[in-house]
Amino acid sequence: MTTHQVHFEPDGLKVRVRHGKSLMEAAQSAGIPLTSTCGGVGTCGKCRVELLDTGETVLACQYKVEQDVRVGVGEESRFFEQKILEEGIAGGGEVDPVVRKCPVQLAAPSLEDLRSDGRRLAETLVADGCCHQGCAGANGSTDGNGGEGVELTLAVLRALPRVLREHDFSVTAVCHRRRVLAVEGGDTSGSSYGVAVDVGTTTVVASLVDLRTGRTRAVASQGNPQVAYGDDVVSRIQYCDGHGEGVAELGKQVVACLNALVEEVCQEAGVEREGIYEVTVAGNATMQHLVLGTPVNQIAQAPYVSGFAAGADVSAAAVGLRIHEAGRLYVMPSVAAHVGGDTVAVALATAMRHSAGVNVALDIGTNGELVAGNTDRLLSCSTAAGPAFEGARILCGMRGAAGAIERVAIRADGADGSEVAVEVIGGEQAAGLCGSGLIDAVAELLKVGVVDSSGRMLSAEELPAGLNGTLQERLVEHEGKPAFLLVGAGESKHGRDIVLTQRDIREVQLATAAIRAGVAVLLKELGVETAEVERLYLAGAFGNYIRPASGQRIGLLPAMAAERIVPVGNAASAGAKEVLVSWEARRHAEALSRQIEYVELASRADFQMLFSEHMFFPEG
Repeated sequence: MTTHQVHFEPDGLKVRVRHGKSLMEAAQSAGIPLTSTCGGVGTCGKCRVELLDTGETVLACQYKVEQDVRVGVGEESRFFEQKILEEGIAGGGEVDPVVRKCPVQLAAPSLEDLRSDGRRLAETLVADGCCHQGCAGANGSTDGNGGEGVELTLAVLRALPRVLREHDFSVTAVCHRRRVLAVEGGDTSGSSYGVAVDVGTTTVVASLVDLRTGRTRAVASQGNPQVAYGDDVVSRIQYCDGHGEGVAELGKQVVACLNALVEEVCQEAGVEREGIYEVTVAGNATMQHLVLGTPVNQIAQAPYVSGFAAGADVSAAAVGLRIHEAGRLYVMPSVAAHVGGDTVAVALATAMRHSAGVNVALDIGTNGELVAGNTDRLLSCSTAAGPAFEGARILCGMRGAAGAIERVAIRADGADGSEVAVEVIGGEQAAGLCGSGLIDAVAELLKVGVVDSSGRMLSAEELPAGLNGTLQERLVEHEGKPAFLLVGAGESKHGRDIVLTQRDIREVQLATAAIRAGVAVLLKELGVETAEVERLYLAGAFGNYIRPASGQRIGLLPAMAAERIVPVGNAASAGAKEVLVSWEARRHAEALSRQIEYVELASRADFQMLFSEHMFFPEG
């Protein structure tokens, strides 16, 4: 698979993307979502970036990466930066991390000043205004060892006398709220880092962030090694239930993955891992439980509850993370057992709580997590969309990897084989069909009349009059039922036909109906119609790659103007970054987890009715 490096400035961020990907997709992979009110079709002009080597200005959604490239991104093209400024998140964009490094010069002891080393440090921190809000004056030590309102850890107490005298009482305190985690000789405030992580069921993404500036320095990702225990959270919970050490085993797997990613981003940016003082994690409730090594069985058993929902602030070393020895791990707060910290992170990053109009956010995977609402009320739910959009249960389905068909276009008037065109990840021969290609294929077959609104694939005899004869020839059979040939055996990577079957279409209908019924229930609870929705945010990799027009054609996305459908890339990662660099954002995340109301769909008769209605594709 051919890849190229895209270097974003002024972020100083580098990512590798597959040949032929757009700069928009590269930016979203790097955690730099760009503004695009036209849904990425190139008509709004809001995603303009500069090719630094040539000085050319291009639309990120239209420019295809075919070589290494350096890209300049202005503030006017950035989505989340604009949102921060407009909505006042984190004090209008101010960087105010929970972990702060405070250089101080202490007065040396004398016969006139016999304060303990601990009190001397604590009182200087308070006097200099170095302690974070919530640090001074709250449950701190008052016994003369730590100073009023400031807690010194045992490691600090042990190291302090030596470090002070070796550096002439000039030191840097590493503060975490009211706790001093470490004390370092001299002024080390110029180096302070954290890592924000999106722990997905399939993929884990880590971003190294400079806590002084809030800028992302490096991004790395890899597959979640837990897939060896099952593709979805239910199968992993079942594994834990059947194996006494299952939780510990899966926890070690994901922590090892985090450590590998930390090492990778540190090498990329030239940073020592001991310079990382905090890691923030966003994931679904099951992933977050496993990161902490806490039981997960209760999540999959009625009445389906989490072991914890508030944000967890723990020692990073206690879970095996290899960062600074006194570093911290913060796990995002959740809403419910099936609406986890990643959904809270999406709601935080998209600033839904600040919107007067109703917005909807969709994060579509094996489960579909939905949030809808505005500043007055926010609702959420989880729908069992099934794994079809991730390539599972589809005859020729696969994940979005090299060889996967990601785009399909069908022309009713094509000739000489031009009636079906496919785009393949990596530009190589096709090996299967991933989620975005699946949606395209069904939408295109609906468009040309090969599939009707009930989801039935027509026989050759039933096809519309005048349809290209070569399209008719692509109607084949699989296990005695109709199927459509996308790529013939002679052109595929493995020498077998790649087809879309009648059963595949039914899987798409089930997944689509679950998502749309969930949206309909939330909007019904809010008392609004689809036409009143101000913006529809598509979060996650799947939302990033699907074509909104295809999603609307099959009914997965509601009918609305393209400019109101906004792909926001890895918004869960963006939310994890916000709570890493902003104490205010962390407080907002905790409030969101309590504010968002969970709607249980399984017990609602109207959900079943709406599900049945949305099993039909929209009429063309």
